[in-house]
Amino acid sequence: MFRSLFSRLMVTYLIIMLITLITLSLFLSSALQRYVIRTTEEELIREAKELNRHYELYDRGWVSREYMELISDGITSYENTSIWVVRVVGDISLLQFQYNPNGLDNEMEITPFSKEEITNVLRGNIIKNIGKFGERFSVPVLTVGIPLKIGGSIKGAIFFHTPIEEIDLILYDIYADIWKATLFSAVLAVVLLYWTSRRISKPLSQMSDVSREIASGNYKRRVNVSSRDETGQLALSFNAMADSLERLEDMRRTFVANVSHELRSPLTSMRGYIQGVLDKTFDPEEQEKYLTIALEETQRLNKLINELLDLSQIESGQFPLNIKVFDINEQIRRLIIAQEEKINAKEIDVEIDFQSNKCMVKADPDRINQVIINLLDNAIKFNRHRGKILIKTWKNRGKVYVKIQDQGIGIPKEEIANIWDRFYQVEKSRSGRERGTGLGLSIVKKIIEEHHENIWVNSSLDEGSAFIFSLEASA
Repeated sequence: MFRSLFSRLMVTYLIIMLITLITLSLFLSSALQRYVIRTTEEELIREAKELNRHYELYDRGWVSREYMELISDGITSYENTSIWVVRVVGDISLLQFQYNPNGLDNEMEITPFSKEEITNVLRGNIIKNIGKFGERFSVPVLTVGIPLKIGGSIKGAIFFHTPIEEIDLILYDIYADIWKATLFSAVLAVVLLYWTSRRISKPLSQMSDVSREIASGNYKRRVNVSSRDETGQLALSFNAMADSLERLEDMRRTFVANVSHELRSPLTSMRGYIQGVLDKTFDPEEQEKYLTIALEETQRLNKLINELLDLSQIESGQFPLNIKVFDINEQIRRLIIAQEEKINAKEIDVEIDFQSNKCMVKADPDRINQVIINLLDNAIKFNRHRGKILIKTWKNRGKVYVKIQDQGIGIPKEEIANIWDRFYQVEKSRSGRERGTGLGLSIVKKIIEEHHENIWVNSSLDEGSAFIFSLEASA
């Protein structure tokens, strides 16, 4: 019944709300009852003291009993309030004056008071009591008693009795208002709870639906974000994850398509050349030429496979770095010598600009060797005939920077951000022999990132490109 988050939230909030409202209503009702009783007691005490002043005049014979009844009738603001004036005569306390406007317990037989019943009052204390006042009333009353003072001496007691029912009638109307407000608050709270619970649970429900669709292969659905709270942030994170999964899926499909294409191209070329040789389609003097081309295609295929393995190892985390301290300048010199044949073939001028003869860095020499080979190979491959390559190193604030700049075809600005993607090639019109695998720069960036360093590129179309990467300097 309560399997959904929405129903659990609703029930939980509803229980908490009901407990809170009921507890608050009971507390307010109890506090209000105490307040009304305390206020009534204070009012009766004030009126009793006022009556004491008039009774003193009556006791001296200066006013009549009718006057006292008239005063008693106007002095109390509570209906059915009975007023007793008890005088002490010797050891006996007698009810000397009684005022009962609405005949409160008129059938009650008025008997003398025992001294114990008014002992506290005769001592000068004010009493407050709820009950039947020694069974003298048939219904519970609120009784207030004060000492009767005549000429400064205590001569008896004045009692005011007002039925509890009279006080309850005042409270009932207030109780009704309290419970009406409670009921209205409960209804409003249910509406707000429904809205809040739905607002919290709806994005989570959407995430569940979207996750099932993503699991089935639909990467287009997203969660609607309607708030900026934690649930909204979770929805945003979920959408970001869905975007990443969609990009990953697109990359996977592109990767498979590109690998298939890149493998098919050299295999097709190799098959065609070898088949031509076997079928004696080519002249004998041309057979060596086409077999050489087939061999180059096998080398290109082997390079592609090795780069795919390297990229796979890097992305899977199985790419441990063997950090050593070595001279990056010396490594660059050796690699330039290794590429001398390619450089001379295009009559390229190589300019070296080292800030110092030695430049020690902390890195994996084999992986950095891979980086420099890729960048240098691109600088040669995409440079113009009789162009120039500038290789520069310098040290700044604990970092060593390596720059390899060519005067080749350059990269359009709108494509610079994409050159690090796998299989991305700017010059797609190039022939298969001139094009690279499209993996070199991806591997370069991954290797530099594994060293926690950065690589940048500055390029302009038809003006050349400059690749700059940083390494940690060795003190």
